[in-house]
Amino acid sequence: MKTSKTILGSIMAFVFLVIGQMLAEITDFGLNLIHCPVVVSAIIAGLVYFAVVYYCIKLLCQHYLHVPLSAIGVTKFKLNFVWTIIAFILPVLVIGLFILFGGNFKTATSPNWELIMINIFYGSFAAGFVEELVFRGVILNLLSIRWNRWIGVLVPSLIFACLHIIGRKLSALSMVQLLIAGTLAGIMFSLIEIEQQKIWNNALIHAIWNLFTSALVAVNVTLKSDAIITFIPQNKNFLFTGGDFGMESSLIAIAAYLIVIALAIFLIKQKKRINELPLQK
Repeated sequence: MKTSKTILGSIMAFVFLVIGQMLAEITDFGLNLIHCPVVVSAIIAGLVYFAVVYYCIKLLCQHYLHVPLSAIGVTKFKLNFVWTIIAFILPVLVIGLFILFGGNFKTATSPNWELIMINIFYGSFAAGFVEELVFRGVILNLLSIRWNRWIGVLVPSLIFACLHIIGRKLSALSMVQLLIAGTLAGIMFSLIEIEQQKIWNNALIHAIWNLFTSALVAVNVTLKSDAIITFIPQNKNFLFTGGDFGMESSLIAIAAYLIVIALAIFLIKQKKRINELPLQK
């Protein structure tokens, strides 16, 4: 595949993600205007987000990249037992460790259920699957086809981390910590995709992680309005809490990412797949 096609294809996939976000937000806004129940509007917005991005990427593969969907990890939907269990163990372990170190659970006196529902169906499930489709589906595999697996893993992981900085007020230290944690999270998702040769397992892990750590039980130094429960840790050290970004860039989360990365590398070596390119599937 030519370099120009690889780069343009990756950019187009990201543009589709942005378009999908915009259409989903417009859908949610329109449904709220007609007083649609918040649960229904959140579900529909999430479905719009995923459907728009999936369909656009399908057209991209068929009419521009000329590769089958299997080349970007979109195969028949099937989950691996081990990674499905990891999807739930990972957030529970991280949240559990925060609880062991001490803190308090708090709930808002008037929870913003609209934000919570959006966080569950749009920010967790839809975003988890769409981001994996774009970053670990299209970008990882296109870069792997053009160059090699290492570039395919590292470049989108770093871009994935950098994008989380946009629109946030972060100190310099929090920004560095976020870049490290976000890149490691991206590497983790990428290695799972390589080990399984499909995006569904890392997409599920991403979605469940977002659900548990952001929408259900958020670990944060202040009360969050878009989470059902907020756990406020006693230790306010930015390395421990994740700084201005939150628990996803904390040392506890980073340690958890490294453990899963080690497991993925072990399984990849067992299957000898690290150098296997997508079009060889």
